[in-house]
Amino acid sequence: MKNEISEQKRVILDKLVNSGINITPAMLDWIVNLENPMKNLNIIIKETSFIPTFKNHLTETVLKEISNEEIQRALKRIISRSNSLSMDEKPIDTKDVFKSSSKPVTKLFNEEVPSLSSEILIKTSKSEDRTQSTPTYTQLEKIPAKKKIKAKGHESTKSTFIFKPVAKDYDFSFEILKDPTGNLHTNGKYDEFYELTLDKFNRLRKLIRRRPEVNSATNINNIFRLSNSAEISTIGFVNKIHLTKKGNYLFTLEDLTGTISVLIQNNSDNLDYIKIIERTINDQMLFVKGTFNPGDKGRRGIIFAKYISKIDIPTDFRPNTSPDPLSIALISDIHVGSKEFEEGLFKKFLNFLNGKSNNKHLRDIAGKIKYLVINGDLVDGIGIYPNQQKDLIITDIYKQFKKASDLLSEIPDYIKIFYVSGNHEPVRNALPLPAVPKKYCEDLINLGIKCLGNPSLIKTHNVNTLIYHGESMHDMNMLIHDLDINDPIETMKEFLICRHLAPTFGEKTQLAPINKDLLLLDKIPDIFHTGHVHINGTGKYRNVTLINSGCFQTQTDYMRSFGIIPTPGIVPIVELDTLNFFTLDFKKID
Repeated sequence: MKNEISEQKRVILDKLVNSGINITPAMLDWIVNLENPMKNLNIIIKETSFIPTFKNHLTETVLKEISNEEIQRALKRIISRSNSLSMDEKPIDTKDVFKSSSKPVTKLFNEEVPSLSSEILIKTSKSEDRTQSTPTYTQLEKIPAKKKIKAKGHESTKSTFIFKPVAKDYDFSFEILKDPTGNLHTNGKYDEFYELTLDKFNRLRKLIRRRPEVNSATNINNIFRLSNSAEISTIGFVNKIHLTKKGNYLFTLEDLTGTISVLIQNNSDNLDYIKIIERTINDQMLFVKGTFNPGDKGRRGIIFAKYISKIDIPTDFRPNTSPDPLSIALISDIHVGSKEFEEGLFKKFLNFLNGKSNNKHLRDIAGKIKYLVINGDLVDGIGIYPNQQKDLIITDIYKQFKKASDLLSEIPDYIKIFYVSGNHEPVRNALPLPAVPKKYCEDLINLGIKCLGNPSLIKTHNVNTLIYHGESMHDMNMLIHDLDINDPIETMKEFLICRHLAPTFGEKTQLAPINKDLLLLDKIPDIFHTGHVHINGTGKYRNVTLINSGCFQTQTDYMRSFGIIPTPGIVPIVELDTLNFFTLDFKKID
């Protein structure tokens, strides 16, 4: 226990030296004895920066000027017990303590070094378009157990490991490119639904017209003016798709000028197009080329399609990469407050981020992580699904967030955390979702966590990451027959192909009637990150890196009713300089 406290003091001093703050031994002891020392230290460092009279010496007088109630309560408790906090004590000059380096000090661990299986890294991927400039970890070499050595100044034996995170040497470089928070005002009137649909149509039409074959497309009203059969092309929203008795596909195409029927025959010439239409749902935009038959005896004309296509991602898309050797970790669906929350696995992840691993490769991986994304459902929430109270161990939403902030306070402060709302957060149900209100997550904000709406687009060291919790994935899986909840990557590909995160209206996914469609993908991301289905998946589509980050929750009765078998404790990590990715399975890490 004594050794743990000594190590904690050194970690605290390391944090203070980076903030240019000196401290007395008594004050250091006071911080160490706080209920959550690292969390409160972050608050102290942040608050002192707003005190005009504060120079660099942390004293009792300075602490009394801090507005945080938790700090003040702790201060009163310690003062009532003794007068150990004295401004006259000689402070510890943290610059002298770490004179040789401002980097993290050597950390000590009690465990011997075990051999580690290559199964820890379950999946790797090489970049499709560029030469690999840094190694992709395909396996972890086995490290023989080291002999115990005596640590200086202690009788107990310890194994010594060095954790020098590369990420600490780089400043944050991020930008919030899109966040729906603050742009979600609506009265729910019919006009607003119309404006939303109109905005969606016009912007998708603009995207599809970038395809060279679409230049000749005309509007539907012009087609109906033709009196004889002719070769035509047009674009519009799909509606009412059905299979005819002869096995052909008949659907309606609609633009701002009218609607027209389209038939595509199920024959050997059209097999590729049949595959496209089989994965098409209402309200997606299609380009159609074929022969128009004007009909007779007052009947409306019809298009016999010979070619159809969706907007899609250009085949020559080249993603952005970072000039710096840094990584981003992507997690979601932690569900703090649930009885099924895998707290042990999550703490393994936190230890990993802090370099507390017996394996050098894992420490190297952890040391490159500069950013962490929490993609929704950080907490389990209250009243989210029927009989949820039976699955809760924390039944107060504020206490759920308090527990979450206590856990996240253990993450090193050189890692920037982004937190996007999911369907379990205390926000409205209709997409897009705003960021969690400050009254719930003030402790997270005090930790420096950036709270964002759903979906959001962020840029980190030149790489654009689209963060979408994934509420509409269930609709896509139900409407497209060959999609499977156990393969979220295929569903994510469909979002990219139709360039929209909730392409159909009127299903279970609720959409807010706002005048601009914030679910439309007019900017192609370099990384596309989803969660929600609790099943890990990784892949690429036309050079876009696809990540579904699994969860930290075991199966609930509610999941069981949907046939969801979760994959908890698997964390995907993407190297920003190469866009290579791999996953760490914390169930297999001791």
